[in-house]
Amino acid sequence: VVFFFFKQKTAYEILSGLVGSEMCIRDRYQRRVHGDFIEFMDPATFEYATTLPNSLFADNRKRFLTEFKKKVVPIPANSVMVFKGKEEMSIDSTDTEYEVEQESFFYYLFGVNETGCYALINIATEEAILFPNEPNPLHQIWTKIYTKEWMATRYGMKAIYSKDLNKYIESLNPGKVYVNFGVNTDSGSTTLIPEEEKLGKFPIDKEALHPILIAQRSIKSEEEIKVMAVACKAACEGHELCIKSCKPGIRESHLDSIFKHQGQINYNVKFRPYGDIVSSGKNTATLHYVENNKIIGENEFVMCDLGHTICGYCSDVTTTFPSNGKFTEMQKNIYQIVLKMNRTVESRMKPGVVWSDMHILAEKILLTDLKALGLVNGDVNEMFEKRIAYLFMPHGLGHLLGLDVHEVGGYLKDTPARIMKPGLKNLRTGRKLEKGIVITCEPGCYFIEYLLTEGAKMLDIPTTYLNMEKIKPYLNIGGVRIEDDVVITDSGANVLTKVPRSVEQIEACMAGKDWASIPENTKISEIIQSFINQYLSLIHISEPTRPERISYAVFC
Repeated sequence: VVFFFFKQKTAYEILSGLVGSEMCIRDRYQRRVHGDFIEFMDPATFEYATTLPNSLFADNRKRFLTEFKKKVVPIPANSVMVFKGKEEMSIDSTDTEYEVEQESFFYYLFGVNETGCYALINIATEEAILFPNEPNPLHQIWTKIYTKEWMATRYGMKAIYSKDLNKYIESLNPGKVYVNFGVNTDSGSTTLIPEEEKLGKFPIDKEALHPILIAQRSIKSEEEIKVMAVACKAACEGHELCIKSCKPGIRESHLDSIFKHQGQINYNVKFRPYGDIVSSGKNTATLHYVENNKIIGENEFVMCDLGHTICGYCSDVTTTFPSNGKFTEMQKNIYQIVLKMNRTVESRMKPGVVWSDMHILAEKILLTDLKALGLVNGDVNEMFEKRIAYLFMPHGLGHLLGLDVHEVGGYLKDTPARIMKPGLKNLRTGRKLEKGIVITCEPGCYFIEYLLTEGAKMLDIPTTYLNMEKIKPYLNIGGVRIEDDVVITDSGANVLTKVPRSVEQIEACMAGKDWASIPENTKISEIIQSFINQYLSLIHISEPTRPERISYAVFC
């Protein structure tokens, strides 16, 4: 009877009388529904709760101007750079606005969150001046307003209202006005630049600035890396909660809400770096699935591709795990292939390594191990050339990360060009890795029925290498993706994302155990022993001598 009443909507009233106040019970209930494991952090301990130091953006400007002056010679006298920030955006024809995140180039150089701003840099003096909109004093009845005096104090720059921008430029009589015009290599979209009427009748240069700025943004400073490490830590804590809270019968959006809830409570997360992806079952084979509305079934893979934005800087993390807390044999087969791809690439990441070579390495590991499972047949190098790996991993191995989730700078004039082959052309960068680059490592393996059949024919990829009879049982699995955020160091790489990764760690986490104490190579001794046993059985020795044991160990 008690169990029956506990399940009803009247549980609050019943429990209030038995245990305590309704508020106490509601607090306990929320912790049950939104993850038993949320630990509430003291807001005072979070360094980047609301803003970043102005010194970070001043340093960005300084490094950028140093490079600009090296590469642009000569620079006409009194020349300036002028930038435009985001404007407010109304929702359709209403008087309600979207929440707007600042344009990333503008934020990178000035750190300004407020909309409707312009900014100018005097190249000779390196002085930065902010030009905000002049607010209507009556608007403070409804919302906060920001005067030029407030903006100057907050951002550590001289501030002049934007209505006087044209007049100010004319007073300098610049030899040239540089603007940040360029085309994004992923989207094909152009950058936001000031209106020409704001710039006067002076010569406008749309070519020199942008290539230098995107190259600069792609190499992170130590301070930027510190912020991104916090964004990764926040995301990893959210992923761990999702793994612990998952069970069949809940909706995908349940896990999505847990992730958002944790970020907003502990890290004051306001903006999302991209549309949240929480998929289960066959949905895991849809790379950018954002519906997040299916009820999670028994023994299904669940994939969470979720990140947080901390003061503009993004994290991008993907975990894949079984809904029931235990991997099936088929799930384990595919998961361990992808984990092997991920860890092998990360072990080789360092300055000088070409990222497209790492993608090729991951594809060959995938083909080798799929062949071992009997899902594909043929020579691995031949299958690679025929683009068979694309049918199982149709996306690139990873992308640059920063203020944009797909950070700018993937393809520069002096870096390797995009390889125009299926799969390889989806790489968002083919650059040589350099110290300070932050990049995702996100191999995957997916069973997309359309791509394995009609899609392959459309792309002229031969399906004779595919063993469809053995592939068919895997179609229900969907896919696996394992994504880390990695910063390139002087001599190697530092993985910023710490979440359960091995089969043993994930199963321990889902059982509420201390997964972090379990090393990823927990099964290595069992693997070695298995090799020894196989070798012994081959030569029919049941009780080997000590020298024989040594020779077996060397053999293994």
